[in-house]
Amino acid sequence: MKLNKTLSYQINPYQGAVLDMDSLPDNESDFLNILKETIREIREKDLQLIWLYLPKERADLVPSAVNYGFSYHHADENGLQMIFKIYPEAFVPNYATHFIGAGGVLIDESNRILVIQERYHKHKHYKLPGGALEPGEHISQAVEREVFEETGISSKFLSLNCFRHWHAYRYGKSDIYFVCRLKPLNFEIKIDHNEISEAMWMPVDEYLSDRDTHPFNRKIVQTTMTTPGLKPTEIFDYPNSTNYEMMF
Repeated sequence: MKLNKTLSYQINPYQGAVLDMDSLPDNESDFLNILKETIREIREKDLQLIWLYLPKERADLVPSAVNYGFSYHHADENGLQMIFKIYPEAFVPNYATHFIGAGGVLIDESNRILVIQERYHKHKHYKLPGGALEPGEHISQAVEREVFEETGISSKFLSLNCFRHWHAYRYGKSDIYFVCRLKPLNFEIKIDHNEISEAMWMPVDEYLSDRDTHPFNRKIVQTTMTTPGLKPTEIFDYPNSTNYEMMF
């Protein structure tokens, strides 16, 4: 089979050439020869940088790419994203810098709040149910899902009331944790024993006055109870897409 002289690529908004991983040759020698010609062509087009994603099945090409001048940008469970700067000052967008999580404040008609005790927490410490967003998941969807998975309580998202921004979190990244008000739709608790050791409906006054309640949790519950928060809103003539979630 006759090999192409260059790898195919698309030009992104940052004047970068995104190489098509499906056009990678089968062996390292062909890869280096074609890569050399590809870089030459991209230089002639006066582009800024080159993006090369190597799936884990082609990890054999990583040393060659590094030796040729490519550097790491980020990795995931499927492969490694690499870059080659044509110009040293080329703009390279950062990879994700934050984790995103959401917790729910659910208060029933008897003025009781839903709280949990994490299975692996060393001390008796009741907190709000919640957890991390999954890729492509909205805040409102995530907090409803997390509450249900941990406690068996179905709920309806009402508002986003406050958030915490925390640096030096996991793997040196930062963390944003949104706190939301939810309306409980059922009240029988069924906990996830893999994560939760206990869950209960506790009188709000008792929770707020308990000396073991963390000051952060006390403050966010008080804030959620006393402020209307941000509501999901649609904007006329704004793109109607499931990719967006807006609150005002």
